[in-house]
Amino acid sequence: MTALLEIEHVTVRFGRDPRPWDRLLGSGNAPVTAVDDVSLTVPRGGAVGIVGESGSGKSTLMRAVMGLNDVASGQIRYDGRPLRRRRDAATRRAIQMVFQDPGTTLNPARTVASTLAELLDVHDVVPSARTETRVAELLDQVHLSTSVAHARPHQLSGGQKQRVAIARALALEPQVLIADEATSALDVVVQASVLDLLAELRRTAGITLVCVSHDLDLVRYVCDDAAVMRQGRVVESGPVDAVFAAPADAYTRELIDAAPMLPDGRDLVTTENGAHP
Repeated sequence: MTALLEIEHVTVRFGRDPRPWDRLLGSGNAPVTAVDDVSLTVPRGGAVGIVGESGSGKSTLMRAVMGLNDVASGQIRYDGRPLRRRRDAATRRAIQMVFQDPGTTLNPARTVASTLAELLDVHDVVPSARTETRVAELLDQVHLSTSVAHARPHQLSGGQKQRVAIARALALEPQVLIADEATSALDVVVQASVLDLLAELRRTAGITLVCVSHDLDLVRYVCDDAAVMRQGRVVESGPVDAVFAAPADAYTRELIDAAPMLPDGRDLVTTENGAHP
């Protein structure tokens, strides 16, 4: 498969070098390197998981892909073209992100239908005469009843909110969908249903997936390839089966050893097909 998203030697830093008088006085803080010389390739139509503990830099890297964080060095390319922080409308639509807590990104005063309709209208995705139909199609695509259209966020369950967030991303017809800890706030049963939805979207809509997670089982279930990040660097990457069955890095083995266990003592990561209990 050809590369759709390419991350090449990317470094992200926060803060700035102390000014000359700060250095003379011994004050000021040096910049913090959150992502350190990371290179990754996401093939068109593929699914790549980025795993690591909190603070490893995985979300910061994806925010750089979205243009939300500045890149100190290196380059990010989409479909062969360099991505800069300022992007045209088509490029912004092409890469969408679903965040960990949809409750913080959904307008509490708007119904689900009005949230989706506003996106369709502002971005001129469909003619106004088709807006209502398209909203219904989006809800159907994420397996939500049309009755949800008239609900507000506080009337929805956590799983329903996350499906609305996914529908909102799909409204802009993206080529790449980044799921940043998209199931971590959900219970196990709801997590499984959202994972099934992501896998289905990849299969039926041809969407390229990037799943950011500390949950190795999630990555094994949905993704073809995995990259393990620690302290801002990728310490290991490759096909998920190879990475999790025979990890080359000690940190990857630590993550696998810390994964939840099934009642019979098997760990979820290495269980066949990554099946959920």
